[in-house]
Parts: sequence; structure tokens; C-alpha cells
Amino acid sequence: MTTSHAALPSIFEILKPAVGPSSSHTLGPMLAARAFVKEAAQPAAAMGAGARIRVTLYGSLALTGRGHLTDVAIAAGLAGYGPRELVGTTLAEVQERVRKAGRVSVGDRELLVDADRDVIFDAASRDLPHPNTMRFAVLDFEGNEALSETYVSVGGGRLAGGTFGPLVRNVAQRDRASAGAVVSACARQNIDLVEHVYRTEESEYGHPRSAVDAHLDEMWELMRSAIDRGLAAEGVLPGSLRLERRARALYARFLEQLPHFHVLSPEASLASIYAIAVAEENAAGGAVVTAPTCGSCGVVPAALRVVEEKMGLRPEQIRGALAVAGWIGAVIAADASISGAEVGCQGEIGAASAMAAGAVCHLLGGNVSDQVDRAAESALEHYLGLTCDPIDGLVQIPCIERNAAGAVSALNAASLAMISGGGDRVSFDVVVDAMRRTGLDLDSRYKETALGGLAATPDVGG
Repeated sequence: MTTSHAALPSIFEILKPAVGPSSSHTLGPMLAARAFVKEAAQPAAAMGAGARIRVTLYGSLALTGRGHLTDVAIAAGLAGYGPRELVGTTLAEVQERVRKAGRVSVGDRELLVDADRDVIFDAASRDLPHPNTMRFAVLDFEGNEALSETYVSVGGGRLAGGTFGPLVRNVAQRDRASAGAVVSACARQNIDLVEHVYRTEESEYGHPRSAVDAHLDEMWELMRSAIDRGLAAEGVLPGSLRLERRARALYARFLEQLPHFHVLSPEASLASIYAIAVAEENAAGGAVVTAPTCGSCGVVPAALRVVEEKMGLRPEQIRGALAVAGWIGAVIAADASISGAEVGCQGEIGAASAMAAGAVCHLLGGNVSDQVDRAAESALEHYLGLTCDPIDGLVQIPCIERNAAGAVSALNAASLAMISGGGDRVSFDVVVDAMRRTGLDLDSRYKETALGGLAATPDVGG
């Protein structure tokens, strides 16, 4: 079934400010918590003194939530924080303030919350609307529910439930949006994908061109900043693995060895280092951009930064590349999933590599009817079946190096698309559908539960 272009999420949802380490397990729960306290602040939700908040996490959120700082993010959300409000502080600092206060402000009153006791990890419940399901409730003085809401974190920090709309259906039941239809429409109207994105954002989501430009400029500045911070930082990443940050040392050795590169191009190695820098920032709980998720946030900025430095790109060219990347991510989110808990890492690193490949191909002058589609298709097809298996539930091993691989793969896919002649045998739409079906067939152990794959390797975790 083909739906209208409005079936795609806005690029504002695909590319947005975030705080690591996980968009679906950190950012999503934080935004859900903030939405819930706003709902609890409404006059109709009045409840007596002594009322408290309880949060129950299910499925993948329960299994890997501690490693992804889900409970810490929820405390921040209950205190009214989102990614922008966290500038100048950290999730841990906000959680500690909530822990000491034992309460959060909700409108003109306060609700009790024990940051340690009132977030419950329930990995046993089944028959969930989504692997990333969470339930918020306000309990009165006698322990009865005065208000409750269920949310699901559908990937990339996007939510369903409550004010965010009906709980998401299973990935097998989703309506289909056609990338091919958009490509054909662009050809008929003699416009490129960038112009299509501008028109759609304004007509479907009320975002004028000036707002789209401002948003894309902000996202690029955040991306560049994450690379720069990652290249400068040293020390150990938080969590049980005690993993050393290495982007700074890699960059220094790269500069030393630059005259001796013979096999791989310097750009490929530099893209890897940039991607690792961003992924380490994400793993440390730093500010990043979902592209389309936190776990895959290093791929797009790394690929675009390398091309920017190589070609001396202008701001409007970067905006165009990000618009193309956002559109590709939106197609994948609508037609399959960008949630590792739903389809595995193919929906994260695979999607990010496709986004970067299409964006770079656009920058190289690729046409929308063949080359951009081919670049995105080629990048994604090489990640079909990729498992989401974070060791100790942390977005570190293998996630950080997968960002590096995804960036290099994107550059290669864009290059191949530019030098290949004629149409491809397999379209981007076909590969996205194959990814969706593959995700359905993946055992839950390989979908962000940390129960299989590398996550089950003995003696690797902490």
C-alpha cells in the first residue's frame, strides 16, 4: 500500500539534538518523562498531597536500560529537562539533584519520586506494543493510580503514545511510503530532492524554508562540535567496560603517517576517526545529533565533514546534503524501522550509512533518479541482517567501530554510484523492505537485548 508523502516523518524528527548514549533508550524515555509531567500538571489531573510517580520499563528498555542510562534520563525528564536544557550540566548531575530532593515540580505542585526505587525494570512481561515500552503512573497517598500513560520509543528518540499519537503498530503492519514515487515526482517536476524536502516540510509540517535552513544549520554545528570535542577528549568512557577513548590518539597518528598512505585513501581513514570521535562523545553522554539514532550518530557527520574539507563546501551545500540524508532516514523510519530493538543494527548503522551515501552522492552531483537512489541502496544492502548486540548493554563495543565502518562504506557507495552507468537492478525501496522483513526474522537476542551475538561473548563485558 502506497501512502502520501505525509506518511514520512519530518526531517526535524530524523535529525535533532540529542544526548547519548541511546536515542531510543535515553532520549526517548527522557522526552516521555517530560511529556508525562506536563500532562500531570493539567488541572484535570489534580491529585492530593503525598502523590508519587512510578515508572515501569519493559522489554529491551528493561534489559539494557541501565547501560543506556534510561533511569538517569527519566529522572532528568521528570525534572523538565530535554537535550537543549542539559547544556551546561549532565544527566547524572540532574539525577543527583532529583535524588536529593525526592520530588519534582509538576505545575504549581510537587510529586514525590525516588530516583532509585520508583523506576522499575520489568523484563518478564510479554505481549508488548513495542520492544521499547514504558508506563508512567501517578499514585495517590494510598497507592492507587490517579493517572497513567504508556509510551513506546520507536527509534531515533521518536515516541508514540499519549500526546504523541496512537501506540505504534508492529513493523510488519506498517503502511508503505514509496521513495520511488518521490523520485518520479521530482523528475516530472524537474526538481531535486532538496527542493522536494523544502516543499514537503512547508506544506505538510508548516516549516517555512527559513526554519528548515535554521534547523539544518544548527544540526551541522552540533555535528561539527561533536567531532571537535571527540578529537580533543581523553580518558575512560563511563560504564563497566572501562573503555579508553582513542579518537584523539588516532587523529594524532593519522597526521603523523599521512605522507605514508598507499593502500587506503586518507579520506577513508579520516572518516573513520571522525565517526569514532562522535560515537565516543555519544557513549560518554555528550550532545550529538540523531542521524537517524544516537547509536549511529557518527556516520553522517563524519562522511560530510570529510567531503566538506575536501571540496570546500558552502553552507547551502551542507544544508542540501543534510536534507537528502534526512529524507532517506525518514523513508527507512516509515517503511521499516530505525529502532535497534525492533530490527537490529541494520536499522541504525545501516540506515545511517544509506543516509550518508545519498547525501555525499548528492554533493558529488549525483542525479536523484538513479545515482542518489543507488548510493543509498548500495550502502544499506551491505548491512542487511546486522545484529544489535551491545556488550554489557553499553553503546561502545561494537557500536563505536561500526560507526567508522558505516562512514567509510557510505563514501564507497557514493563513489560507486557516481561511476556506475545505468539503472540498478535493486531499488532503494526494495532494500528497505528487505531490511524490514529481515528485522522481523531476527531473534530477539540480536535486537538490543544484549542476550546474543557479541553481547553474549564470555569474558568481554565488565
